[in-house]
Amino acid sequence: MNDVRTETRRVTWPSMKQIRATTIVVIVTVFFFGVYFAGLDWIFSTAVAWLLQLGG
Repeated sequence: MNDVRTETRRVTWPSMKQIRATTIVVIVTVFFFGVYFAGLDWIFSTAVAWLLQLGG
């Protein structure tokens, strides 16, 4: 356990500014991909429904 404590003290922790910036990037990226995949899902589900109607 002493080694763990020693290594933890040596770690360079990010500043609050870095944490905020990284968090914003993650939130924006997750939102973008959420919208992107929701759009793809809508397109494919609409296409499949149309094909099923077409086939009878």
